[in-house]
Amino acid sequence: MLVQKIPVGPLEVCCYIVIDTDAADAMIIDPGADGRNIIEFLKNRRLLPKIIVITHGHGDHIGANTELKKAYPDIQICVHEADQDMLPYPAKNLSILAAFYGGRTVRSPAADRLLRDGDTVTVGGSVFEVIHTPGHTPGGICLYSKNQENGRPPVLFSGDTLFKEGVGRTDFPGSSQESLIRAIKERLFVLDDKTIVYPGHGPSTTIAEEKKNNPFVVDDTRIS
Repeated sequence: MLVQKIPVGPLEVCCYIVIDTDAADAMIIDPGADGRNIIEFLKNRRLLPKIIVITHGHGDHIGANTELKKAYPDIQICVHEADQDMLPYPAKNLSILAAFYGGRTVRSPAADRLLRDGDTVTVGGSVFEVIHTPGHTPGGICLYSKNQENGRPPVLFSGDTLFKEGVGRTDFPGSSQESLIRAIKERLFVLDDKTIVYPGHGPSTTIAEEKKNNPFVVDDTRIS
């Protein structure tokens, strides 16, 4: 399995292309914008994207869904059931706010598959567990893959739940500071310390680093 990060959109969302090196299948995580760039990457490497996984329904994470669905009609858009209504409605996915998404409203196609905690999604031989981590949005999720080839550490795609020394905002409609911190402590910080964390914005980190250095979780009174 290979992971390619493509920063997209005005908020530089981390769109990830997870590639199965044996079959050239791919999973796209959070294609927030710049659909042409994502499609060009896929075509240049002769990859076939099978699935789009949305870690949460905000507009900056779903902006290229329509373009990708047009280019790859069989691709499945997957989102947690609690965020499904955010996809087609700019008022709900917050893209109606110019300051939030550069002034462009986003209407995504409906989800093809609704995810729940404990579900799995696959790309080639890699299996990812869906971990429901509400707080930033009601349907926020992370994707966790424990068994990597050649003894490599587990990986976690954390969306806007957990960043390097940061966490997702909780001042949006449907957000909850209490739920977010609980999800991080009870669902993510119990994972293998060596787990590589690929967040929705910014650089990668590890579970061990965040347990030690993340001030918003170590001292959750600093969250605003």
